[in-house]
Amino acid sequence: MLKDMKLHAKVTGGKICKSCWAVEGKTWFTSRHHRETPQRIEDGTADVGIVWTTEVKEALRTGRNVEGVSIPAPLNKQSKVGYAIGKLSKGKNQKNADRFLAYLATADAQNIYASYGFLKATAEELKIKKL
Repeated sequence: MLKDMKLHAKVTGGKICKSCWAVEGKTWFTSRHHRETPQRIEDGTADVGIVWTTEVKEALRTGRNVEGVSIPAPLNKQSKVGYAIGKLSKGKNQKNADRFLAYLATADAQNIYASYGFLKATAEELKIKKL
């Protein structure tokens, strides 16, 4: 997103890093941004940070002193982010794995995910695919 907005070099000082600390004391590259960034905001060591919507919702649900601003598509990269789940071919309990995967495709499970800010999966996305 920062690259698309031509802000990446300005915000990062042109550095690319994972799990390192500050760039000139103002920009952090984090390992677990979804936990570290809200904490830095609450501690007053950061003014703003980019996190998933789900993290803002969880922080607000637990009464944390943060607020969120929605980033619209395509800047939010929602079309590029995806999660995968599946069963192990040699897992101990194949039947329960199948049951759990079937449950995740139900309206109830999709509504739970949506309540935390995730987009509901499409029928195509819910089809089991071999990796």
